[in-house]
This record gives sequence, structure tokens and C-alpha cells, in this order.
Amino acid sequence: MRKTAGKLIGTVAGLVILTLIGPFGCRRGQSPSPELQSLLAADTLDRQVGDATVRAAVRAFYTETGTTLAWSRDTPTKRTDEALAVLAVARAHGLDPNTYQLAALTAERDLLARPPKAERRRALAVFDVRLTAALIRLGRDVAVGRTEPMAVDRRWKAQRSTPNLAASLAASRDDMSEWLRAIQPQHAEYAALVRGLAALQGADAKGSWRAVPSVVVKPGASHSGIAVLRMRLAASGDLGAASVDGNRYDQPLEHAVRVFQEHHGLSATGRLDPKTLAALNVPLGTRLRQVALNLERWRWLPDDLGARHFRVNIPSFHLEAYEQGKIVFDIRAVVGKPGHETPIFSERMTHVVMSPYWNIPPKIAADETMPAAWADPDYLDRQNIEVVRVSDNRTAVVDTSTLDWSDDQALAGLRFRQRPGAGNALGFVKFMFPNEYDVYVHDTPAEALFSRLGRAFSHGCVRVEEPLELAKYVLRDQSRWTPEAIVGAMHAGTETHVKLREAIPIHILYFTSWVDPKGGLQFRDDVYGYDAKQAAVTVAKARPPSPRFRRDETEANLKVERGKSRPEARAAATGG
Repeated sequence: MRKTAGKLIGTVAGLVILTLIGPFGCRRGQSPSPELQSLLAADTLDRQVGDATVRAAVRAFYTETGTTLAWSRDTPTKRTDEALAVLAVARAHGLDPNTYQLAALTAERDLLARPPKAERRRALAVFDVRLTAALIRLGRDVAVGRTEPMAVDRRWKAQRSTPNLAASLAASRDDMSEWLRAIQPQHAEYAALVRGLAALQGADAKGSWRAVPSVVVKPGASHSGIAVLRMRLAASGDLGAASVDGNRYDQPLEHAVRVFQEHHGLSATGRLDPKTLAALNVPLGTRLRQVALNLERWRWLPDDLGARHFRVNIPSFHLEAYEQGKIVFDIRAVVGKPGHETPIFSERMTHVVMSPYWNIPPKIAADETMPAAWADPDYLDRQNIEVVRVSDNRTAVVDTSTLDWSDDQALAGLRFRQRPGAGNALGFVKFMFPNEYDVYVHDTPAEALFSRLGRAFSHGCVRVEEPLELAKYVLRDQSRWTPEAIVGAMHAGTETHVKLREAIPIHILYFTSWVDPKGGLQFRDDVYGYDAKQAAVTVAKARPPSPRFRRDETEANLKVERGKSRPEARAAATGG
């Protein structure tokens, strides 16, 4: 099993290491650096780091190391290069290495390698702190993200806790290769998406992602633009290397087009239709950004989604059941339309309601039901809707013939609900996971909507295509609820509540890019515009980078050292 950096702290192995290092965390042969102690104690650290959270982590890190130089000795060393190499890995996670001042720190390392050691103590301390701060910042961004989900939608909350970056980084100095992998989201899907990003970056390096000309050609026909289509499909991995040239729309190419269509949520016809052409010609830079945005969303999720759980991915319009990391149940879903977006959150499914009433939400009642009832006296009867008054936890049905639809005050205390039955908006069953948004999963009489590719039509709840199969799956461990009993209760016309023996976590998610179980990189449309909003927030509100390295500042540090005797330099550095 891979040894992770986070697990070193607090383990027997970690205790052994601390024993070998000593009570202050210093490596044998190294003494605390007075220059580092001065930096950490003074306001100077504000100028070198800037971010208060990072400053605290930097101080904690050097407490772990006993205020010794972490990345160099009397000169930059191999450990310096290994730390800089970790900053370069930011690109693999969809982050820009220069956000963490990689180029500037590399230049500073080169400058520090040249002067005699007596003239670089202060400069090396400053460099060490800057490099540590850059690593902490990168670690934080890889672990929990650069942006807050609430900036995309106020209801969207981050659920992953920040790991102990200072302790894990201090424990990993001798082997930095595993540090980021230890603190990144631990889901296999995150690692798969990292690999998908690497494949796209490889296509970018090769320059093989070409724009496909608009051609109308049937399978079996020839066209000069087909060669470009082959290159484009090969670049995205949809066409195997065995067939990468030629102007004929042959069978392997037709199959590759189908694969591409499946990877983009399009009808898999194998034909080069306008929607397929539009998807083919999305710029590679856009796809790279899309994957990076979706990697960020994994950083907002908890590491434990549940051994058995549900996921509803809004852009894919599907509900999936997972057991031990594998999909065991997958059905099509309808989600909230723009303006009535299904919120992104996690809860626990606790019970099922057979033959449910639909308690019409007040806004829908005010905007749709009441105006229709006023305009058409028979509307409520046709829709099987009754009017009720709720008081003292009692519900009384109201005779609608006594109502004055023009009297707002008299109507204020009324509620509307649709009786169980075939025309009920919730269908014959609903699946409840109590939440602040009053959102749930349910059946629907509008079955034709499931044949559409885009299925954002609801007022926010999630409708499912196979409610009976979902009910059987949810109640499979309750012997009383046989398939026959479930069907009977669903059509009984009397509302029945069934508590689940064990609550099942359910996660409403928003992923426009992911890797499917076959290894295909999937893309979907940004149905709520969250990709665009998140991208804008990332640019405008990303945490500021480390203060920019200034060559003249490092040279000034060196000149101060050069102009003093060793005792004077030490006194200046420590304030003595």
C-alpha cells in the first residue's frame, strides 16, 4: 500500500522519525537558523508570504523542522530541486505553476547558488520561506481548491476538510514525490480525470487537435476533409492509431464518430451532423479549462461518499447507484430547468412514499395553480387538486365552491395538494432525503421527456425514468416489500410512508467532464452556466500568489551580508 505523507504524522513510523531528528525536529548536524527565526518572528514574514492562513502554516511547518532550512543547506541542494519539481506538478492538477512562482523561485535558486556561503545566509532564509509558502499554497489548492463553491451558487457548500499541510509537508521532505498524491482528493475519479487532463495536454503539445471543416458526407463516401477528421478523432483518443489517414469515411471512422458522440452526450448515429461538428470544433483550450474546473469540484467533496450511495449528476441527467466504488444501477433523470436549478448538496435518503400527495409549493401555487383556478372553475377537479387549510397541525379540506378567488386575505392561509393517482405530478412514488431545499427524487407521468438528450425541465426536484426499479433497489433488504407489494402500494391511492432500514447517502453533483468506467473522457454542456461562472470567479477571486520574486531584492540581501562581518550579519538578522 502506498505510504501517504498524511499518515506519517501520529504513526509509529512518524514517532521513530521524530526520535531520530530530535526534540526540536532538527536534522542531526543542523542547528536552528537565526535568520529563519528572525523572519518567522517579525512582520517581515507578511511581506514574504502575504496570506494569513499560509503564514500560520509556514510557522507551523518550521516548528516541525526546528527552524532549520528545509530545502537547502549552505547552498541550494537536490532537495531544492525536488521541491521546485513539486510546484511544476501543479499543471497536472489543472493549476498554473507560475501561480506558485515556479519561474521566479527557480531564478532565485540559480542566483543563490553562486555567492560564497557567508554572503547568503539571510537570502537563503528568505528563499526557504518563499518556497515553503509556495508549496503550502499549492497543497491547499490541490486539497480543497482555489475557489469557494458558494461563489458559483450560494447553496453550494464545500465538504472536504483541509489536511494538516504543515505536518504532512515536514514529514515528506525526504521524499516529495508522494506528497500531492497524499493530500489530493482520494476518489479514483479524481485520479482518472488527472490522467484525462494529461492526455489532453499531450494532444496540445503535439498540435494535433485540428479544426474539422464543415462537410456533408455519408459513411462510405470520400472527401478531402476526412483526413482532418481522422486527425482530430485520433487526438482525442476516439480513433485508434490503426486508422489515422485516408479520405474515405470508412467503418472504423464511423465507429470512432459514434464513440465521440457517446463521449459528448450526443445521439450515437455515426453521422457527421451539425451538433457533432460543433462538439468536434470546441477549442482544446476550452476542454483543458473544463477538465480543470471539474477537478476543482472534486476538491469540494468529502473523501467518503458512502460505501453504498446515489449520485445525481445534473449535466448528464442521470441517477446512479454506487456500491464499493462501482456503478450498479443507472437510470435517466430530469432535473431543474434554468431559473429553477436543482441545488448541489449531499443528504441521506431516509424513506419512500408510495401513492404520494403532491403538496404544491407556495410559489408554484401562487404563480400557476391559483391563476388557473380563477380562470377556469373546473381546473382543480380536472387536475385532481384539493384545497386544504392547515391549523394546529390539522389539515381540513376546503369546499372550493365557497372560495372567493379575488379575496387575497381569505386565500392566504390555504394550501393546494394533488391527490394520489395516475395524473399526480410526483407519479406513484417519491424518495425522500429531508433537506432545506425541499428537493426529492420522484416518479413522473411525463415519461416522454426521458427520450430527450437534454432533460432540464423540472422545478428543481429530480424525476426518474424507472421509479419501480429504484423502489425495488432501495427496499431490497426489507422482506415485506416484495416487488408485488411495492406495485400494490404505488397504485393503492392511499399515501404510505416506508422508512429505510439504513439511510443511503445521496449526492447531487455538477460535473461537465469525467472519465467513464471504460476510460473515456466525457464532456457535457454547461446547463446552468456554472462552468463559465466558476472560471470567472477563479480568475477574479483566486487567492493571491506569493509576492513576486525580485532579483534586486535577493541581490540586496546578498550585498548586506557581503558588507558585514559574520557577527554583525548575525546581529542584524536576529535584531541583536
